[in-house]
Amino acid sequence: MDKREYADAHGEKIGADVKNVITGRRERITVKRSIGALCWKILAILAILWALFSAAFGIGAVSGEGMYPRLRDGDLAVYYRLERERNVGDVVAYRTDGQLRYGRIVAMSGDTVDMDEDGQLLVNGSVQQEEIFFPTRKEGRAAALPVTLGEGEVFVLGDNREYAKDSRDFGPISNAQIKGKVISLLRSRGI
Repeated sequence: MDKREYADAHGEKIGADVKNVITGRRERITVKRSIGALCWKILAILAILWALFSAAFGIGAVSGEGMYPRLRDGDLAVYYRLERERNVGDVVAYRTDGQLRYGRIVAMSGDTVDMDEDGQLLVNGSVQQEEIFFPTRKEGRAAALPVTLGEGEVFVLGDNREYAKDSRDFGPISNAQIKGKVISLLRSRGI
């Protein structure tokens, strides 16, 4: 083999090695860029989720059995903050005494709320037909009943009327105290 043949044979090998090194570097750069782009996309998704949950939605843990059987201790309630129209029967998250609580709206502005001796809820003098398993009593509660609700006030009760801390204890709540309408529930254990 003469020098020229030797140089051509080894030159091709060296050229192929250089080409492989360059190709490998390009592939590594491409992988690094792809990982960087993926990280930015994940950060963008997290920022959007944070914005949604700080402005439009809220999530809170249920504490106690005041809304049993619908909400249980330890469940996570997802509530919608932007809903401003409230209706009787809505389950809402509200803040009172520095604590996030959950309750069902049973009366609105202008309504008069009372309870009779049989444990029935009276709104404007009429017995309310509810799917509640527990009697509604006012004995031993701090709020004076009957009460007529002012402008921008609602009366909330827990579904587990015997154990719930609600408007019978702290009176009507204002719409400003309502954080949102409960739209979903994430059970912490089996149903």
